[in-house]
Amino acid sequence: MARVTLLLPGLFRRAEAALPKTGEDPQAIRHLSRWLGRARPLAPAPAGFREGWETQLARRLGFVQPVSGPRLWLAWPVRLTPGMKDLVADPVFEVHEEEREALWEAARPDLDAAGATLRLSSGGLWILEMEGEGDGSGQPPSTGWGRSMSRGAMDSDVARRLQVLNNALQMSWFQHPVNQAREQSGRDPVHGLWLWSPGRPEGGTAVRAVCGGGPVAHFLADWTALDWSPDPASAAEMARDTVVVLDALAGARDLERHAEVMQSLADDVVRPLLPLLRRGHLEALEFHDPQARSEAPRVLERRDSLAFWRRARPL
Repeated sequence: MARVTLLLPGLFRRAEAALPKTGEDPQAIRHLSRWLGRARPLAPAPAGFREGWETQLARRLGFVQPVSGPRLWLAWPVRLTPGMKDLVADPVFEVHEEEREALWEAARPDLDAAGATLRLSSGGLWILEMEGEGDGSGQPPSTGWGRSMSRGAMDSDVARRLQVLNNALQMSWFQHPVNQAREQSGRDPVHGLWLWSPGRPEGGTAVRAVCGGGPVAHFLADWTALDWSPDPASAAEMARDTVVVLDALAGARDLERHAEVMQSLADDVVRPLLPLLRRGHLEALEFHDPQARSEAPRVLERRDSLAFWRRARPL
């Protein structure tokens, strides 16, 4: 029987931070709180553990990290600024084709020295390919962008080579004419690359479709030959083993926007799935907040949906 897994980074953001409410929540969010109150907790992650939704999605789609051989990394152009202790990376989303080609040409000697290549995916993502030994998966954007960068473990061949390569790229690009022109026109420069590898899809998966998650989810679904929809609300139409990603929760800049996305989650995503659950077309709904430090994932089965005596889960 089908199961829908919802990856909702930021779902428990307000509750974990104990942020005050301004008046009563909208009805849709109160409904969501009741549904989560009826759901039963799954085994929690270790206290303080955070894992990006990208990593969780890749694992659910059967991706595993190789110990050697060829692999690829999604490579995002980033701007680097000084932080409290380390540099802070922020994404640069708009890089014109001629700018990209000039930056890649300047990087060619460093790429050749590292035995690496850069290419574009069919969806326009930057892809770095290289062979190496050991773990070099890197940190996914959802847990790293906008925060002080950690150099991470340097105890593998591939991790050290990636660090050397990225340092070389930063030196090549820092004063590149492309970046000088971008800064003069008020646009963010491209100082380096943010690298994250999902691994390789060598494990099995029961998932048959992915909804939401933008270009990253689309790329992973396409690689594993799964159906993908850009709209998280389309899960009810598929009614099969599906992973839904609503990363807009994590991207909400303030609590007002967070509440708007929560309301959409309740009305547009969860509510249409409940009749399927009650009629037995779905086995369960799983709610995961990859950013939560203390809140366990929760599972709502058909028997739980009728547990009116359980208290609502504060959100």
